[in-house]
Amino acid sequence: MHTDFRKVDAKLIRLLSFVGTAILSSFIIADLSVLPASLEDVYFTSRLFVQLPVCIIFFLLTFMPSYPKFHQLTVCSVMLALIYSNYWLIIQCWKLDGFAFPYEGTIIYSLFAIFVFRINFISALILCGIALAGYTFLTFSYPVYGASNFINLCFVASSMVVGLLGLYQIDSGLKKLRMVNFKLTGLSQIDQLTNIFNRGTYEIRFSEQLELNKRVGNSVCVFIIDLDSFKKYNDGYGHVQGDKVIKLQADMLSQIFRRTTDIVARYGGEEFVVVTSNNTEQECEKLAQRIIEQWQSQKIPHNDSNEQDHVTCSVGYYFEVVNSDSEKELIVEKADKALYQAKAHGKNCFVRYREKRT
Repeated sequence: MHTDFRKVDAKLIRLLSFVGTAILSSFIIADLSVLPASLEDVYFTSRLFVQLPVCIIFFLLTFMPSYPKFHQLTVCSVMLALIYSNYWLIIQCWKLDGFAFPYEGTIIYSLFAIFVFRINFISALILCGIALAGYTFLTFSYPVYGASNFINLCFVASSMVVGLLGLYQIDSGLKKLRMVNFKLTGLSQIDQLTNIFNRGTYEIRFSEQLELNKRVGNSVCVFIIDLDSFKKYNDGYGHVQGDKVIKLQADMLSQIFRRTTDIVARYGGEEFVVVTSNNTEQECEKLAQRIIEQWQSQKIPHNDSNEQDHVTCSVGYYFEVVNSDSEKELIVEKADKALYQAKAHGKNCFVRYREKRT
């Protein structure tokens, strides 16, 4: 049994186990007030030498780094140990003194596992099934509660069914909520036209990647890509065709920059930005060349352009081996300047920004 979508907070589990142990201990005073003196030894055996040590062991297990992986199994095992210890106590009290020890602990332990420790539905189903099997055996083997035996069994079974139904409803609602959140997260990160990152996501990811590369001294290269004379194309061929060209540009970039560390995003309008790291200068130049060649091979007519007969793009890029002084804004600014130089050189080309030597 492992956890599903829940994140196990070990500190919270420790607190809850402490509270649960305190509640269990508080029952001792109440139990002793109605328990015959002849049953105190067997009672303390169950409570102090079985149930309390089980609770302490559970508390200590939560300090293990691997505990979250075994949360479901651990909770079920602990609760079943407590429940069956209670069954043993019920049987002993009846055998030794004919005393009907309260059975409600079975319900409390089960509901505590379901709603306080938040085990998943499958784990809860197994827990309740094993617990109910034990109580059913107790009911038909020992007439502890006399005429109320079967009624008590029905009450215990009904309580567990209600708990399971409640958990199922909660789990279903949480799963739906998680799916909605997942979709909303996707909508907030992805440009809906091109299905690549939007500018906001690019800003966040580039900042994170730059900080990471600063620590190891990797290279970073920023490419800014702009479709040439796109406004004229959009006006002449229509917005639908213009959107197709923008989508095609996004697809091309995604094919070229396929590493998991590459950041491909729509910068705005017909402009795109790509961030790649740990490449050589020669590799970055080849990547820029590939972007240009992709459009040249498409040969999509652009009769409204004064410079080219087909749809083309211009690329400006800046390469830097980053250090602690590197700034994201300055890197992007230099790539942007290179793009302007590419436009000034007649478009349909790439330009690398180089620092002016003094």
